[in-house]
Amino acid sequence: MLRTSIVQRMSTPPFVPLPRGVQRTAFVGGHAHLSGLIAYPDSESRGTILLIPGFTGSKEDFIALIPYLRDLGYTVASYDQRGQFESPGPGATDGYAMAGFVADALAVARSPVTETEHPLHLLGHSFGGLVARATAVRQLGEQMAAASEPLFASLTLLASGPAAVPGDLQIVAAQLVSLLPHTSLHDIWEQKEAADRANGWRPPNAEVHEFLRHRFTSNNPHALSAKAEILIEIDDAVDVLADLAATAGLPTLVAFGENDDRWPPDEQEEMAYRLGARRVRWPHAAHSPNAEQPEMCSAGLEGFFADVASTTGRSIEFPDGKRGYTEGMELRSPVPGTPESVGAARRTIVRQLQAWGLNASIDDMQLVASELITNALRYGADPIEFRLSVREDRLRLEVSDANTTDIPQPRQAADHESTGRGMPLIDALTASWGAQVSGARKVVWAEITIS
Repeated sequence: MLRTSIVQRMSTPPFVPLPRGVQRTAFVGGHAHLSGLIAYPDSESRGTILLIPGFTGSKEDFIALIPYLRDLGYTVASYDQRGQFESPGPGATDGYAMAGFVADALAVARSPVTETEHPLHLLGHSFGGLVARATAVRQLGEQMAAASEPLFASLTLLASGPAAVPGDLQIVAAQLVSLLPHTSLHDIWEQKEAADRANGWRPPNAEVHEFLRHRFTSNNPHALSAKAEILIEIDDAVDVLADLAATAGLPTLVAFGENDDRWPPDEQEEMAYRLGARRVRWPHAAHSPNAEQPEMCSAGLEGFFADVASTTGRSIEFPDGKRGYTEGMELRSPVPGTPESVGAARRTIVRQLQAWGLNASIDDMQLVASELITNALRYGADPIEFRLSVREDRLRLEVSDANTTDIPQPRQAADHESTGRGMPLIDALTASWGAQVSGARKVVWAEITIS
């Protein structure tokens, strides 16, 4: 009997029928065909987004997210990994080494359906994030060895961690390995569902519940066992990816819900710091922002993808009366200590505001960002980063650095001085601003009222 359950930790799609514009397809994988979903935009594609699902999930984990990304102008593809749900897989556990999952990801990425002159963005969720990381490491190594053109324009690690799952999830994964393949998946499902219901879990509706049961019992038991072992044993390869991505110039995003119960948010923050990656954090979301908050998820991703492609960010129309979907959203990004970093950071902020639908705040926030980031580069100390967030009716920008002694103060510049006018400008533009020191970090912040 399972000591605890991971059914409630599965990505649960809010619905099952395919939305408008989403089609079933099949990709050629490294072992056999891979069952997939594909969606094409109504106009010229801005690029392709390849979505890799997690451990006990499937391509349907993205069923609520895909239409939003499609409406933003992207071609969107996802697939069941080998041995997962509707994709056949090898008949033995040794057919499910990480190298096999990577071979499948590269085969799909290089398939005719994703071939385009536009960017190819790779995104992996949870276990799929580990696969996406390993795929990027392999592809970047091959790319640099052969001096070839890059395959991926960006990498997103969604609700994924640096290494093995922590805590009680180690126990759950080990229990699953001990039960497979000799225990039927139907029996395991019943044990898990009983544990979930005892803990207060209820399926969202009968159709989704039946889908979850069918999906789980359709998995290849060897695949589940092998993936569980990977989750228990996988090594930390963050530094390897960081070195390759920095050398190749691969933009990387770490994104997660504030209540993630798989890899703790603090652990994902630390991973992003080691990668030198920007981070997006979503409120009111746990381990599956793609299913739990697809509107917010798409807006956060769009800011990143638009910035990678140097294009104007687009915003989706949130459901009526749901302006609160933007409240609490947060973007954090490192700022390299170079003069061009000010312009780059400003453009990143602008594209995220465009994606959030806050265009009326762009002009003022550009001026605020220029001043605060310039001051940090001129008077601060590495590492420097900015944090952009929405707090009720205000937009807040924080710029932090390691110089805790030089604290900005408002003053009146003399006529002959070429500097000293920045903070009075901040005073005029913002609803409030200030500075504080916490430990080894100084934070200068400013808030403007959302128009």
